[in-house]
Amino acid sequence: MGLFPIVEFRVAKGDPQGFLDAARRQGMPLRRFGRGQQGYRGEIPLRHYPALARLARENQALLRVKGRRGIWFHLRKYRKRLGFLAGIALFLGGLLFSQCFLWAIDVEPTERVTAQQVLDALKGQGVSIGAFLPGVDLEKAAMRARTELPGLSFLALNRIGSRIQVELADAVDPPEPKNPSGVCNVVAEKPGIIRSVEAYSGQQMVKPGQSVGEGTLLVSGVFENKDGKILYVHAGAKVMAETEISRTFSIPLSYTEKIPAGEPETYYRVDLFGRKWPLFLAKKEDRLYESSFSMFEPKLGPVKIPIGVEKETRSFYEEVEMTRTEEEAMALLEHMAEVYGEELSEDAQVLKVEKSARVSEGKMELDVAYTLLEDIARPQPVDTPELTEN
Repeated sequence: MGLFPIVEFRVAKGDPQGFLDAARRQGMPLRRFGRGQQGYRGEIPLRHYPALARLARENQALLRVKGRRGIWFHLRKYRKRLGFLAGIALFLGGLLFSQCFLWAIDVEPTERVTAQQVLDALKGQGVSIGAFLPGVDLEKAAMRARTELPGLSFLALNRIGSRIQVELADAVDPPEPKNPSGVCNVVAEKPGIIRSVEAYSGQQMVKPGQSVGEGTLLVSGVFENKDGKILYVHAGAKVMAETEISRTFSIPLSYTEKIPAGEPETYYRVDLFGRKWPLFLAKKEDRLYESSFSMFEPKLGPVKIPIGVEKETRSFYEEVEMTRTEEEAMALLEHMAEVYGEELSEDAQVLKVEKSARVSEGKMELDVAYTLLEDIARPQPVDTPELTEN
């Protein structure tokens, strides 16, 4: 349906060719003029039709209206229904006025901040769904919100109609302090019993079979050679040692299990600018239930309309007390210990596993000690200011 009104007509009698020549001389905006099954037909904008009809009569021709197109003709049908027209006007006015309110906030989370953290910070500055945009200083709100999010170095708010697009950039950590001299020792990352030492550079300070504690010097990057000269090097080594890690796994012998009870029930709410209005009569629910939610949010093109429908599904259940036997509990604990051992074996070799089980205060507990073979070498920079000055 076109926006401007168009009149479809036919030449009922007279000389169509003479009429057409006269219309062209007058510059009439005729459209689609040609011969059809019922004679010559054409179209012209409504405002030119009276002049065209007079021109036809002057050239001994008669026009008949065959149809009308355009919104104007449809609205004219309702000219006596002022309420309908007023409703359309109010709707259009309300739609235009609603553009002054915030309908949606688009946020792409970064590695350091989540979308919810950004939305909470902006809400504290008055930037939330339903906010009156002309009354919000977006530049000031962005600056204050960024100070509440130390993980960001940049935050900007771009208004696109009734939507706000948030631009974010993570803060860059300052570089770690460097060791100017490059001199480095190798120390023990954790306590253990040394099994082998491969010193690539530096002076070896420990031997296989020796017990060491956390931080013990394994290979020194500062040592004296045979000529009595002090050498400074970046020590490197692979030091394999037996280490031990202990962990206690526990599981209750009595527990509560949820058993479904009855059919799920569905409830709906209208979400208008972030506020929810129930479409049901509230009542006190005596039964136990868990709720799951889904939201239908219509869009106007790429823009989310701040009117949605929330669906809540309540799944009812009963709590039943259950009891495990010690054998069942032990089987679960054995599985937990096995999974943990597999995680340890990703970085070390598991040499031995010792287990001890007991029942304490209604729980079955399993103490597990893992003996591992792993590399405990860790580099440690050496502060040598005299070398830095040189």
